Amino acid sequence: MIRLDNISLSYGSRTILRDVSLHLSAGELCALIGRNGAGKSTLLRALTSHRKTLINGTSLADLAPEKLSESVAIVTTERIRIENLRVEELVALGRAPYTNWTGRLQDIDREIVAEAIAMVGMSDFTGRDTSSLSDGELQRVMIARAIAQQTPIILLDEPTAFLDIPTRFEVCRLLADLAHHSGKCILFSTHDVDAALPVCDTFAIIDNGTLCKLPTQEAAAEIERIFR
Repeated sequence: MIRLDNISLSYGSRTILRDVSLHLSAGELCALIGRNGAGKSTLLRALTSHRKTLINGTSLADLAPEKLSESVAIVTTERIRIENLRVEELVALGRAPYTNWTGRLQDIDREIVAEAIAMVGMSDFTGRDTSSLSDGELQRVMIARAIAQQTPIILLDEPTAFLDIPTRFEVCRLLADLAHHSGKCILFSTHDVDAALPVCDTFAIIDNGTLCKLPTQEAAAEIERIFR
């Protein structure tokens, strides 16, 4: 589905990741973990920008921008709070790859937006101003935007950051449902190992410039070693 093979990534003159590989499949939920500054965000960016990234066997270098936007949705740490921007309008931004140059939504687009909002449990918030939402509510809306984009791959950078504990678990369960019931390939960086462990299929662990991916049942000992 999406893969990188034997790449090194730098920030300025510092090499953050050395000769790393990552392969992710459809229906897989993978948590990307590592200490602060280990290179989690750098790796996520590389998956949508490095020429050696392969998406369904096609190199990013050979993939047109519009095809990339139909293949990969990204949820960043940015919290969009704009007055007079309603929940459904924010989610509808996910339809941009499919609308014409005017950006005008068709009936099918509106149906997809409504379904995405329902999937994250935010139907009662339709019509609400995004500036009035809590962090947890807004994170659900941002995930709904990615769902509305209808891509087979979703990448998320710290989707549970700044959320209360119950909401962290709810977001992780939502991601698991998307992966396991909708067949999406999902990778998310996180520090919330406790919330990720019950639902993730695999963990991609960054440590001292290396990256290893392990099934969840084998990852616990390695996680304890890194974070103890």
